[in-house]
Amino acid sequence: MRGFKIANWGAETPVDVPNAAGRPLFEQVELNWARPTFWRKGEGRPTFDCDEPFVYALVHNHGNARTRDRIVYIGLTTSPRTRFGNHERAAEIVSRRGEVKFSYAPVKLSGRNLADRIGPALEEIEHLLIWAAWPNLENEKKMFTLPGMGTNGGNAWHIINKGYRFAGQMPREIAYPWMIVKPGRVPSAR
Repeated sequence: MRGFKIANWGAETPVDVPNAAGRPLFEQVELNWARPTFWRKGEGRPTFDCDEPFVYALVHNHGNARTRDRIVYIGLTTSPRTRFGNHERAAEIVSRRGEVKFSYAPVKLSGRNLADRIGPALEEIEHLLIWAAWPNLENEKKMFTLPGMGTNGGNAWHIINKGYRFAGQMPREIAYPWMIVKPGRVPSAR
């Protein structure tokens, strides 16, 4: 996308951009990804030590892969202990040749009324992660629409990914929505 530049919103970071009420426009969330653990065939669910809502990623490795720890699925759960009992897509991925690993990142929200709306906020965060890691994912939903589309608009997000790096596949930060512009030519400039 040659020639595009980030629009100048008069702020150093996304959190510094105010909304009409003077509060930060972007909701900030930090995801600290756990080191992946093996999810072996026949195991009912992956290993994790968390009862809080989280987003998760499944990575698949096999002998002929050119890259390691390739993210193949991104999901979310508000109730981790019951989520993986009937997860057909995850069961299909785990049953393949090769090894599958599971990583998760708890989501703690402290923004204005977001803690009361953990479900919709998780959906938006998951959606943005799917878009950010899109080329190799096998998710069936949220692949071809923008987050927040529909009758209920979404939030502006500043997602900071820490912890495990997935061999560089997970971006360090996501700012959504941001604006890029292609500046016009100023005829009087020399």
